[in-house]
Amino acid sequence: MKKENERIRVREVARQLGLTLGLNLLTTGISFLIRHWGFTEVNIVVMYILSVLVTSRFTKGYGYGIFASGLSILSFNFFFTEPLYNFKVDDTSYIFTFIIMFISAMFTSALTSKLLKSHTLSMEREKQSHLLAKITGSLAKTSEISETAVVSAEWLSNFMDCDVTCFFMEEDGNMAQIRVSSKGQVSKVIPQVPLEHRDFFIAQSYTIPVEVKGHVLCHFCFPKEAADMDKDRKFLLYSILMQVTISMERVLLIRDKENARAEVELERFKSNLLRAISHDIRTPLTRIMGTSEMLLQGIDDPQWKEVIQGIHEDADWLTRLVENILSFTRVHEGNLAIKIQLEAVDEVLSAVVDYMGKYFPKHQFRILIPDEVLFIPMNGKLMEQVLINLAGNAAEHSPEQSEIVLHVWLEGDKIWFEMDDQGSGFVPQDLPRIFDLFFTSQESRPTTRHGLGLGLAICKAIVEFHGGEIMAGNRAEGGAMVKFYLKNQEG
Repeated sequence: MKKENERIRVREVARQLGLTLGLNLLTTGISFLIRHWGFTEVNIVVMYILSVLVTSRFTKGYGYGIFASGLSILSFNFFFTEPLYNFKVDDTSYIFTFIIMFISAMFTSALTSKLLKSHTLSMEREKQSHLLAKITGSLAKTSEISETAVVSAEWLSNFMDCDVTCFFMEEDGNMAQIRVSSKGQVSKVIPQVPLEHRDFFIAQSYTIPVEVKGHVLCHFCFPKEAADMDKDRKFLLYSILMQVTISMERVLLIRDKENARAEVELERFKSNLLRAISHDIRTPLTRIMGTSEMLLQGIDDPQWKEVIQGIHEDADWLTRLVENILSFTRVHEGNLAIKIQLEAVDEVLSAVVDYMGKYFPKHQFRILIPDEVLFIPMNGKLMEQVLINLAGNAAEHSPEQSEIVLHVWLEGDKIWFEMDDQGSGFVPQDLPRIFDLFFTSQESRPTTRHGLGLGLAICKAIVEFHGGEIMAGNRAEGGAMVKFYLKNQEG
């Protein structure tokens, strides 16, 4: 390709020189006629200046105009000044004529060449703009990376007039290959191309990658000779590839937007499903709990009483699970309407004591609280849910007859709540994730029930909505510890 380009340049130079010499000969012939008809030498000078102007018009670059200017002066001197047919000048006034003639010819040549160059550049820019507009229009119709790669390869093959191979990543992460011949024929897309094949092909070609947000989406491979293209052609090539990059980025943005919309719809569907199921389950659970509680009071048989007690406890556990699911759907959708006002801490704690005495009578529940009455800004019902969740977890993960302690104290502008138990504690590697939604430990725990991983996540959401922070750990004496703080308005 290099030798071919060299031959083309030599032929072009020969053509331009031939045109320059031909115009000079034609002008000389016309000048002989002008002298024969009796016109003055001024007309001959004008004819030679005109020939320089015409030469500049039909040749490329300043060089041919300068050459034509010098050649015109020599021709005028040789054929039309005394002594004729030699380059001597007897009349020194002709020297001034030659200088004016050369300057005029140079000026007109330079001006004409500049105008022609500007016109040529303008036409070239218009062609490039038209080409880029057509490419942009074609790429705008694509909706997948593979489709964009095919359209891009076709345009690049047409522009470069050579075979173009494109390697691109499919949605499943596999490498695919497209090949477009110089005749515009698209080979079948080859899926699952080995990386070794791609790397080998890239090493044998002039390759340009297309990168979006730091990730290479595809490689366009051209013949090695394409690297020798001129600067203007290379600029246009990179302009086309810029349009390809923008198009692929648009495709990715549309894909991400559609995925995000699908995820939102899926989450909404899950929340609606959970809410519907929870509402439908809550009614029969309430009936089961009420019936089992009546049976417990009316039956004296120890064996049946134990069975009914188990039914009552399981129904209570399911009720709390349903309440957590409903709270989760409200928190997850941002529909948790919280009315915060000053509440007495004692009233919230009394609800927790009643709950523990009723549903976990075999555990010892103790509260440590300051002597003064504490009023803090919070939603009492939601804070009851937090403490009951923590107390229930502590009871379920600690042996019967063990002690569960709820410690409340003031510290600056914060009021702290800490729930301690004497169970096996948290698995250390689980601690960073225990407040995550749907997280449940994989380790075996001293309980027969396994939740959905909602209780602690909902506690965290409620506490953080109040402007507080919740944390967990293991006690040095054994057992688990969960504590959180709320802002104290009086602090």
